[in-house]
Amino acid sequence: MKRKYALWLAAFIACAVVVYIATRNSDDSLRVPLGVEQAAIVTYSGPLLAVAPYKWGVAVNVRIAEITEKPDRRVYDLRYIVNRAGTFDLKDYLVADDGSAMTGLPAFKFEGDPKLSKNLDTRIQETEEIRVDVGGRYYEWMALFTLLWIGWLLLLIFWKRPKPPAEPDAGPPPPTLAEMMKTFLVQLEAGTLNADAKAKMEMVMLQCWRNELALGNEPMDSALAHIASNGKTSEALKKLQHWLHHPSSSVPSADIAAVIKPYTLEAAS
Repeated sequence: MKRKYALWLAAFIACAVVVYIATRNSDDSLRVPLGVEQAAIVTYSGPLLAVAPYKWGVAVNVRIAEITEKPDRRVYDLRYIVNRAGTFDLKDYLVADDGSAMTGLPAFKFEGDPKLSKNLDTRIQETEEIRVDVGGRYYEWMALFTLLWIGWLLLLIFWKRPKPPAEPDAGPPPPTLAEMMKTFLVQLEAGTLNADAKAKMEMVMLQCWRNELALGNEPMDSALAHIASNGKTSEALKKLQHWLHHPSSSVPSADIAAVIKPYTLEAAS
């Protein structure tokens, strides 16, 4: 009878192991920090891809930085920013430019991880005090020798030492937020604002709004939520993101210039 129970127990354990191996999920998604632009290269031989129409509160902002034409396919340089935690697929934010169905578009999964956006401090704490008693005025003699050695070292370093040469000119200071916004405004009005400049303009604009709303060191996802819900900046944020991330945006460039212009003043920095 005991042998029979042992066989049943072994069979039960074997079934449990098989079920566990068959049902466990392998986490093969890419983990990315929130609020930091990432890049992905997608090769697709189907119809021309475009970014899906912008939806308010979208978890991932996507833009197409560059498209390279090949004889039988296209290579897309995609840039994306994850705004909140969760697992997402880049292909869910892409559509065919002509409205046709997309078949064979590869999946590109990633996970927004707020833990990667925080600075973790590692500290070592002493848990036990170790004491060693040494006789013969050891510590007094060591203190005296230490003072003598420090005095000799200071004399060696500073006695009759020539003056150091003047420090080289550090060059002009980095541009302020207002100066960068002036440059973006000039390029926008001249029609020379390329994809890289648009991405930089978006990040500078978000920083201007963070300063204006006194968000300080708020994480990007919560800061973006504050900007989107504030009466001063919500409508401007909608226009800017629709203009940046929708290929056929109906927002005129004049509206974007009106959003930028107040932040070209030095007081806005």
